[in-house]
Amino acid sequence: MLSKISFLAALFCVGASQANELSDRNLVTRSLTVQDSELQVVGALGYGKNGDEDGIEVGIDAQYGLSDDWTIGLGHTRYRFLERGNNDLGLELTVGAGLKGMYEKSGRGNVDVLGYGADITGKYVYSQDTALLFGAQYVFWNVQHTDKNADEYRFNLGVQHQVLEDVVISADYTLRSLNDMTQSTAHEASVSMNYALSKNLDTGVFVNYSSFDPVKNGFTADSANKQGIGGYISYRF
Repeated sequence: MLSKISFLAALFCVGASQANELSDRNLVTRSLTVQDSELQVVGALGYGKNGDEDGIEVGIDAQYGLSDDWTIGLGHTRYRFLERGNNDLGLELTVGAGLKGMYEKSGRGNVDVLGYGADITGKYVYSQDTALLFGAQYVFWNVQHTDKNADEYRFNLGVQHQVLEDVVISADYTLRSLNDMTQSTAHEASVSMNYALSKNLDTGVFVNYSSFDPVKNGFTADSANKQGIGGYISYRF
Protein backbone atom coordinates (compact mmCIF):
# COMPACT_ATOMS: atom_id res chain seq x y z
CA MET A 1 0.00 0.00 0.00
CA LEU A 2 2.86 2.38 0.84
CA SER A 3 4.44 1.85 -2.57
CA LYS A 4 1.14 2.72 -4.25
CA ILE A 5 0.82 5.91 -2.22
CA SER A 6 4.42 6.85 -3.04
CA PHE A 7 3.83 6.20 -6.73
CA LEU A 8 0.64 8.25 -6.63
CA ALA A 9 2.56 11.15 -5.08
CA ALA A 10 5.19 10.85 -7.79
CA LEU A 11 2.52 10.97 -10.48
CA PHE A 12 1.08 14.13 -8.93
CA CYS A 13 4.54 15.72 -9.03
CA VAL A 14 5.06 14.73 -12.65
CA GLY A 15 1.60 15.98 -13.61
CA ALA A 16 1.76 19.20 -11.63
CA SER A 17 1.62 21.25 -14.83
CA GLN A 18 -1.68 21.06 -16.67
CA ALA A 19 -1.85 18.92 -19.81
CA ASN A 20 -1.91 20.75 -23.13
CA GLU A 21 -5.02 18.81 -24.13
CA LEU A 22 -7.36 16.61 -22.10
CA SER A 23 -9.07 13.41 -23.22
CA ASP A 24 -12.45 13.71 -24.94
CA ARG A 25 -15.38 14.61 -22.74
CA ASN A 26 -17.46 11.99 -24.59
CA LEU A 27 -16.62 8.55 -23.14
CA VAL A 28 -17.54 6.87 -26.44
CA THR A 29 -14.83 8.69 -28.42
CA ARG A 30 -12.36 8.86 -25.52
CA SER A 31 -9.10 7.01 -26.18
CA LEU A 32 -7.93 3.94 -24.27
CA THR A 33 -4.84 5.95 -23.26
CA VAL A 34 -4.76 9.40 -21.65
CA GLN A 35 -3.26 12.41 -23.43
CA ASP A 36 0.34 13.59 -23.23
CA SER A 37 1.04 15.05 -19.73
CA GLU A 38 -2.56 14.35 -18.63
CA LEU A 39 -3.04 12.98 -15.11
CA GLN A 40 -6.21 11.08 -14.24
CA VAL A 41 -7.14 10.15 -10.67
CA VAL A 42 -10.03 7.76 -9.97
CA GLY A 43 -11.68 6.88 -6.66
CA ALA A 44 -14.36 4.21 -6.20
CA LEU A 45 -16.58 3.01 -3.37
CA GLY A 46 -18.54 -0.22 -3.60
CA TYR A 47 -20.48 -2.88 -1.73
CA GLY A 48 -19.81 -6.52 -2.55
CA LYS A 49 -21.34 -9.85 -1.54
CA ASN A 50 -20.23 -13.47 -1.83
CA GLY A 51 -22.59 -15.85 -0.07
CA ASP A 52 -22.56 -14.97 3.62
CA GLU A 53 -19.56 -12.67 3.15
CA ASP A 54 -20.13 -9.00 2.34
CA GLY A 55 -18.33 -5.73 2.82
CA ILE A 56 -17.43 -2.24 1.68
CA GLU A 57 -14.55 -1.80 -0.75
CA VAL A 58 -12.56 1.35 -1.52
CA GLY A 59 -10.40 1.67 -4.62
CA ILE A 60 -8.03 4.28 -6.01
CA ASP A 61 -6.10 4.49 -9.26
CA ALA A 62 -4.08 7.09 -11.12
CA GLN A 63 -2.57 7.19 -14.59
CA TYR A 64 -0.33 9.64 -16.41
CA GLY A 65 0.34 10.17 -20.10
CA LEU A 66 4.03 10.02 -20.98
CA SER A 67 2.77 10.69 -24.51
CA ASP A 68 -0.55 10.45 -26.34
CA ASP A 69 0.24 6.76 -26.92
CA TRP A 70 1.91 5.64 -23.69
CA THR A 71 0.19 5.69 -20.27
CA ILE A 72 1.59 4.56 -16.91
CA GLY A 73 -0.49 3.91 -13.80
CA LEU A 74 -0.49 2.30 -10.37
CA GLY A 75 0.95 -1.10 -11.19
CA HIS A 76 0.03 -1.06 -14.88
CA THR A 77 0.96 0.49 -18.22
CA ARG A 78 -0.67 0.75 -21.66
CA TYR A 79 0.70 1.57 -25.13
CA ARG A 80 -1.39 2.45 -28.18
CA PHE A 81 0.06 1.10 -31.43
CA LEU A 82 -2.90 1.83 -33.73
CA GLU A 83 -4.60 5.21 -33.59
CA ARG A 84 -8.04 6.08 -34.91
CA GLY A 85 -8.49 8.49 -37.83
CA ASN A 86 -8.79 12.26 -37.60
CA ASN A 87 -12.59 12.05 -37.28
CA ASP A 88 -12.25 9.95 -34.07
CA LEU A 89 -14.00 7.01 -35.76
CA GLY A 90 -12.60 3.58 -36.55
CA LEU A 91 -10.27 1.09 -34.88
CA GLU A 92 -7.88 1.72 -31.97
CA LEU A 93 -5.55 -0.99 -30.61
CA THR A 94 -3.42 -1.06 -27.45
CA VAL A 95 -1.26 -3.46 -25.46
CA GLY A 96 -1.06 -3.42 -21.68
CA ALA A 97 0.79 -5.11 -18.83
CA GLY A 98 0.85 -5.11 -15.06
CA LEU A 99 -1.06 -6.26 -11.99
CA LYS A 100 -4.36 -7.91 -12.99
CA GLY A 101 -5.76 -8.90 -9.60
CA MET A 102 -5.13 -10.22 -6.11
CA TYR A 103 -6.59 -13.05 -4.02
CA GLU A 104 -5.82 -14.37 -0.55
CA LYS A 105 -4.83 -18.03 -0.34
CA SER A 106 -6.74 -19.96 2.32
CA GLY A 107 -5.07 -22.35 4.76
CA ARG A 108 -2.45 -21.96 7.43
CA GLY A 109 -0.85 -18.54 7.19
CA ASN A 110 -2.99 -16.83 4.56
CA VAL A 111 -0.85 -15.18 1.89
CA ASP A 112 -1.65 -12.77 -0.92
CA VAL A 113 -1.65 -14.25 -4.41
CA LEU A 114 -0.87 -11.65 -7.07
CA GLY A 115 -1.89 -11.96 -10.70
CA TYR A 116 0.44 -10.46 -13.33
CA GLY A 117 -0.36 -10.37 -17.00
CA ALA A 118 -0.44 -8.79 -20.42
CA ASP A 119 -3.29 -7.96 -22.75
CA ILE A 120 -4.31 -6.59 -26.10
CA THR A 121 -7.33 -4.29 -25.94
CA GLY A 122 -9.17 -2.62 -28.79
CA LYS A 123 -11.96 -0.15 -29.39
CA TYR A 124 -13.96 0.37 -32.57
CA VAL A 125 -15.89 3.65 -32.64
CA TYR A 126 -18.85 3.40 -35.02
CA SER A 127 -20.16 6.91 -34.36
CA GLN A 128 -20.10 9.68 -31.75
CA ASP A 129 -22.72 7.64 -29.86
CA THR A 130 -21.63 3.98 -30.11
CA ALA A 131 -18.39 2.04 -29.67
CA LEU A 132 -17.41 -1.63 -29.36
CA LEU A 133 -14.66 -2.74 -26.97
CA PHE A 134 -12.85 -6.09 -27.04
CA GLY A 135 -9.73 -7.71 -25.69
CA ALA A 136 -7.78 -10.80 -24.68
CA GLN A 137 -5.31 -11.21 -21.84
CA TYR A 138 -3.08 -13.73 -20.11
CA VAL A 139 -2.77 -13.73 -16.30
CA PHE A 140 -0.22 -15.66 -14.21
CA TRP A 141 -1.14 -16.22 -10.56
CA ASN A 142 1.99 -16.33 -8.40
CA VAL A 143 1.13 -18.63 -5.47
CA GLN A 144 3.85 -18.28 -2.82
CA HIS A 145 5.33 -21.16 -0.82
CA THR A 146 4.16 -23.79 -3.31
CA ASP A 147 5.25 -25.31 -6.61
CA LYS A 148 1.70 -25.13 -7.94
CA ASN A 149 0.92 -21.83 -9.61
CA ALA A 150 -2.11 -21.07 -11.74
CA ASP A 151 -2.84 -19.07 -14.85
CA GLU A 152 -5.76 -18.09 -17.03
CA TYR A 153 -6.87 -16.52 -20.29
CA ARG A 154 -9.52 -13.81 -20.37
CA PHE A 155 -11.62 -12.72 -23.33
CA ASN A 156 -13.90 -9.73 -23.07
CA LEU A 157 -16.46 -7.92 -25.21
CA GLY A 158 -18.23 -4.68 -24.38
CA VAL A 159 -20.28 -1.83 -25.81
CA GLN A 160 -20.62 1.87 -25.00
CA HIS A 161 -23.63 3.95 -26.04
CA GLN A 162 -24.41 7.60 -25.39
CA VAL A 163 -28.08 7.69 -24.41
CA LEU A 164 -28.17 11.40 -23.52
CA GLU A 165 -25.70 14.23 -23.88
CA ASP A 166 -22.74 13.42 -21.57
CA VAL A 167 -24.44 10.20 -20.34
CA VAL A 168 -22.96 6.89 -21.53
CA ILE A 169 -24.16 3.37 -20.69
CA SER A 170 -21.51 0.62 -20.85
CA ALA A 171 -21.97 -3.17 -20.73
CA ASP A 172 -19.14 -5.70 -20.59
CA TYR A 173 -18.81 -9.50 -20.57
CA THR A 174 -15.65 -11.47 -19.73
CA LEU A 175 -14.97 -15.20 -20.16
CA ARG A 176 -12.21 -16.56 -17.92
CA SER A 177 -10.52 -19.82 -18.95
CA LEU A 178 -8.89 -21.07 -15.72
CA ASN A 179 -5.95 -23.47 -15.45
CA ASP A 180 -4.88 -25.35 -12.27
CA MET A 181 -8.03 -24.28 -10.42
CA THR A 182 -11.11 -26.30 -9.50
CA GLN A 183 -13.28 -24.27 -11.85
CA SER A 184 -12.32 -24.49 -15.51
CA THR A 185 -14.27 -21.41 -16.59
CA ALA A 186 -15.88 -18.38 -14.98
CA HIS A 187 -18.12 -15.66 -16.36
CA GLU A 188 -18.20 -11.99 -15.41
CA ALA A 189 -20.54 -9.18 -16.47
CA SER A 190 -20.94 -5.53 -15.57
CA VAL A 191 -23.13 -2.56 -16.46
CA SER A 192 -22.23 1.05 -15.70
CA MET A 193 -23.47 4.58 -16.34
CA ASN A 194 -20.97 7.43 -16.76
CA TYR A 195 -21.90 11.10 -16.52
CA ALA A 196 -19.36 13.65 -17.77
CA LEU A 197 -19.93 16.69 -15.55
CA SER A 198 -17.21 18.61 -17.40
CA LYS A 199 -14.14 18.02 -19.55
CA ASN A 200 -12.24 17.31 -16.31
CA LEU A 201 -14.76 15.51 -14.13
CA ASP A 202 -16.69 12.23 -14.52
CA THR A 203 -18.88 10.37 -12.08
CA GLY A 204 -20.74 7.10 -12.43
CA VAL A 205 -22.36 4.02 -10.94
CA PHE A 206 -21.91 0.32 -11.69
CA VAL A 207 -23.20 -3.18 -10.95
CA ASN A 208 -21.28 -6.39 -11.59
CA TYR A 209 -21.59 -10.17 -11.33
CA SER A 210 -19.05 -13.00 -11.33
CA SER A 211 -19.42 -16.78 -11.26
CA PHE A 212 -15.86 -17.18 -9.96
CA ASP A 213 -15.96 -19.03 -6.62
CA PRO A 214 -12.89 -18.09 -4.54
CA VAL A 215 -13.48 -20.78 -1.88
CA LYS A 216 -13.87 -23.55 -4.45
CA ASN A 217 -10.59 -22.46 -6.05
CA GLY A 218 -8.62 -22.40 -2.79
CA PHE A 219 -8.90 -18.74 -1.81
CA THR A 220 -10.62 -17.01 1.10
CA ALA A 221 -14.31 -16.15 0.75
CA ASP A 222 -13.66 -12.41 0.92
CA SER A 223 -11.06 -12.53 -1.87
CA ALA A 224 -13.67 -11.93 -4.57
CA ASN A 225 -17.33 -10.91 -4.71
CA LYS A 226 -20.01 -12.55 -6.81
CA GLN A 227 -22.23 -9.46 -6.82
CA GLY A 228 -21.26 -5.84 -6.43
CA ILE A 229 -22.63 -2.32 -6.72
CA GLY A 230 -20.92 1.03 -6.34
CA GLY A 231 -19.95 4.42 -7.65
CA TYR A 232 -16.84 6.27 -8.75
CA ILE A 233 -15.47 9.72 -9.52
CA SER A 234 -12.69 10.59 -11.97
CA TYR A 235 -10.75 13.84 -12.34
CA ARG A 236 -8.37 14.73 -15.20
CA PHE A 237 -5.98 17.65 -15.48
